Amino acid sequence: MKQLHRFALFSCCLLLFGFLENAQAVPGFARQTGLECMMCHTQNQTKLNRFGREFARSAYTMSSESGAQSLIDGEALGLSIPSVLNMSLMLKGRIEKSDGAINGKGNVLESKVDGEKIDSNRGIYEFFKTSTINVAGRVANNVGTIIEFREKEGKAIFGGKIATAFETGSGYSGLAVYSTNNYGPFSGIESYNTGLYKPLRQFENHKLTNAAQASDLGSGPATGLQLYYGGENLFVTLGAYVPIHNNDGIDIGDSMIPFARIAYEQPLGDLTLTVGAFGISGTATASNTTFYPALSGLIPDALVGVKKEAYGFDLQLEGVILDIETLMTFVAVPKNKTTLSDASLMVYETKPLSDSVYGEPEDAETAAYSVDLSIHPWPSLGFKVAYLTADDSGPHTYELDKIDVKDKDAVTLGFDYSFRQNVLLTMEYSMVNAKKEEIENYNDLLTVLTISF
Repeated sequence: MKQLHRFALFSCCLLLFGFLENAQAVPGFARQTGLECMMCHTQNQTKLNRFGREFARSAYTMSSESGAQSLIDGEALGLSIPSVLNMSLMLKGRIEKSDGAINGKGNVLESKVDGEKIDSNRGIYEFFKTSTINVAGRVANNVGTIIEFREKEGKAIFGGKIATAFETGSGYSGLAVYSTNNYGPFSGIESYNTGLYKPLRQFENHKLTNAAQASDLGSGPATGLQLYYGGENLFVTLGAYVPIHNNDGIDIGDSMIPFARIAYEQPLGDLTLTVGAFGISGTATASNTTFYPALSGLIPDALVGVKKEAYGFDLQLEGVILDIETLMTFVAVPKNKTTLSDASLMVYETKPLSDSVYGEPEDAETAAYSVDLSIHPWPSLGFKVAYLTADDSGPHTYELDKIDVKDKDAVTLGFDYSFRQNVLLTMEYSMVNAKKEEIENYNDLLTVLTISF
């Protein structure tokens, strides 16, 4: 009965937002440029088009010819900064309902609280977990930023990036410095919709639809820097990072992990085909309690080498087919391997070795492949489909009886409906075929309402 009441409340909220004629708020970038949100985005808020990529590569400094915002000029310092601080708020409400979903050991969770049965099929209701406050846009000549505030497990999370860019031929060259707890090593500058940068993807349920996300390559904590060039056809970037958001306990001086990315765009009539490749190879040195602070004082302090080896390829086809806006992406991650130099340094010695090494997911090896397609027959309504296959052959030394839940095939269907350019409803239904005999197949239904202003 409680589930029914919550679902009814959420449905009423959706109807309310559908009839709000005055919900015309737009995020900070639109205020800066004087342009609508859809000038930068393909189909909806989570995907960038060609103009959006150019805006990102300009270090978020572009404005319209007429000047959407007044600027404060400082001739002595060569500054030209907005007179108004650009802030925006993104609110997300999520309902996720799984049928036969599993926990880390492949078991369906069942228990009772106050006489009421609770299991993994109950569903998840989240209204603020993924909501963010952003300060973003131009801060000086050739300098822009995105600063994000969000909540996680009752704690305030602060992250973001600052970039400087200069016009180079028909494009931009620049440098981005960043720190994130969630968006992965390519967070400094990545503007394609293939999921290598977590915010730019086709589906909300990223772990069941996108290979870069399912393999943990395009997500997670990262602090680093990127040099890049983005032109009319070519995009290339070189960078280095450490796999943590706050750098306490990690040697950031001489042990950053290098990475590279290249992509080439080719116009094909009303379509643009982009093919790309990316790779990561290197070792960072971390404290053995960096990834599990709760173990501090329980195990001896020591340094552990965290070696990263990964590479992959991606493809994006965007444009108009038969007068219908279309976007297709393909992502291949044949290898994403992370190895600890000495997993025994992660052992909680008062327990048997079989369940006391705290290396995973830092000690894992994953391969994944995905393809997805979305079409928008109408500007406000689009349909999408995705296929994902993923395999994890990591050692899982810290818990030998653990069943590997990352081995799966998944097919996902969904739609996006925009009430306004800043109010988006998404529904996605995934059918998951687990590759382990011990794990039964399961389904997942996700509903998300996103409001940005």
